[in-house]
Amino acid sequence: MVKRGQSIKDVFYETRVLKGRDFTVRRFAKEVLGDAVDPVMLSYIEKGKRFPSEALVRRLAALRNQDPHELLALLWRDRMLYAFGKELRRVLHAPRAVEGVEDAELAVRLSQAIAALPDDASWITLRAWRSEFSAAPRRAARGGVAGDKMAAQVEKTLRHRGLVEIRGSKVRRKGRHFVAQDLEERRTLAMEFCALFVKGLLDKLALPDQDTGTYLRNHYLNIDVQRLPVFQKRLDSMLRALAEEFAADTSSDTKFLNILVNSTTL
Repeated sequence: MVKRGQSIKDVFYETRVLKGRDFTVRRFAKEVLGDAVDPVMLSYIEKGKRFPSEALVRRLAALRNQDPHELLALLWRDRMLYAFGKELRRVLHAPRAVEGVEDAELAVRLSQAIAALPDDASWITLRAWRSEFSAAPRRAARGGVAGDKMAAQVEKTLRHRGLVEIRGSKVRRKGRHFVAQDLEERRTLAMEFCALFVKGLLDKLALPDQDTGTYLRNHYLNIDVQRLPVFQKRLDSMLRALAEEFAADTSSDTKFLNILVNSTTL
């Protein structure tokens, strides 16, 4: 079963770690994967510096007794995000290399952090809130520092925007909608939009027989250009109202839902 927020590199790392601490990269590559991959390449895959082949992903899926298309969908998504990130850096003239999946993860963490707060603006403990959005499902043994850094960045951003209020050891929601302002935030949200679209597309095309929780539809219409702003404003208003109506507090009975709606002219 793929966990929320995982990338294909995380699945490789997780599978090896679950075999036991004695399974080094070299031993895992030789004894478990049958020398199907060089240990150095496997190390690069776990660090996200290289992508595995589809044949290797299928071998890993067999080892996990898992539908290979679930893991292939992760691989395809990650490759698309990487390619998108490279082009996005050129378009936005970003000052540093785009770590595609990480940028998308940051945007998702922002969304999760907002959704993890009670809708009635009641106070909850900082500890409970942070556990909902900062517990990265990847590299538990080595990713603590990176996870803490991302959590701190999420909190700083949401406080700066006035979307959350923190007093002592308590926190509450003050707003729901995050709007990108600077270049870095626009790039981060662009990566989230890309990740959501790619996931939805792959869920429908690669995993059509699985209950992935994805809804994907398209509609076409000719519209008077004078009425286009009114249409988009009403669409935004209706979506906000729908989100507010169905939003529930985080619990074992709820799932995090991220909604992406795109309306554009051709």
